[in-house]
Amino acid sequence: MKTARAIATIAFVFAASPVGTLVGMRLAPVAIVAAAQTADANALGFWEGRWQGTTVSGQPLVLDLRVKGDRLTGRLMVGKQSADITAGRALDQAFALTTGPIDGHTVAGTGRHVGDAIEFTIEGVKEPLTLKRVK
Repeated sequence: MKTARAIATIAFVFAASPVGTLVGMRLAPVAIVAAAQTADANALGFWEGRWQGTTVSGQPLVLDLRVKGDRLTGRLMVGKQSADITAGRALDQAFALTTGPIDGHTVAGTGRHVGDAIEFTIEGVKEPLTLKRVK
């Protein structure tokens, strides 16, 4: 992902410079920006889907995520309780979210991409949870 951005940035600067014009490499900046945005969208697509793990107390935890742009929505289920994600933002390799109340408390957490899994850290919980994609 970083490579795609670097290439797009270099191509844009080179094409817009006098050197780029001299060698006939006049590129449309819009096309380069669109390519970078497409690469970002593809990276963010990793978060889409249902992820499952177990809390430190042994309860099942399911995180159902949807991504639109860099906005993260969905639902968090812990045991038999659940809440919608009320605020969420996704980046290439990480995300942050806040849910409505579960057991009387909002849940704030962050996740990061680790291999094919998510390492999900809930605010106030010492150990991060590992979530695997279930669909």
